[in-house]
Amino acid sequence: MAKAFVGAYLQGLKAVLDEIDLDAVDRIGARLWQAYVDDRRIFIIGNGGSAATASHMTCDFAKGATVPGRRRVRAISLTDNVAHMTAIGNDIGYEKLFTEQLANLAEPGDLLVAFTASGNSPNILDALRWAKGKGIETIAVLGFDGGEAARLADLCVIARSRNYGFVEDFHLILEHALSQWMRERIEADGPAER
Repeated sequence: MAKAFVGAYLQGLKAVLDEIDLDAVDRIGARLWQAYVDDRRIFIIGNGGSAATASHMTCDFAKGATVPGRRRVRAISLTDNVAHMTAIGNDIGYEKLFTEQLANLAEPGDLLVAFTASGNSPNILDALRWAKGKGIETIAVLGFDGGEAARLADLCVIARSRNYGFVEDFHLILEHALSQWMRERIEADGPAER
């Protein structure tokens, strides 16, 4: 019985993946590369499963894309400091969870990557609006119909499904593909380590 369910799940996921806008992915890759070349920070955010993806992407970019003798990718997950997150949530409000952290760390020219299935999470939207006003470019990796985040972000790609599993699978596949692509580019063209 599990075999039939998993087979159908994989077919559904494949259908979603076949519809991904690879030109949008290419634009996102170019922006991530430019942030790296310019030695800017890449902040990554998300809630729930998307928070795990934000942490995973940070690991893959900051560690997995590291090439000896080449400058490192400055990737920072804003989903990992539980003390800071709970203080913000408790004292200010959960919708400010990422904005308050960005206010401490981000500078114009940095890049914000947001993972969200619905595209309507209040704390993600608040961070995208804040970033736009501070000269920080934004990328949204989305699901469903993209939600408000698709309109706010400078660049976005959407896994057009209402199945959270398919959406989050795509998000993880995308971060894996982009981190491996970054490592290859860094090996070939990355600036020397300081």
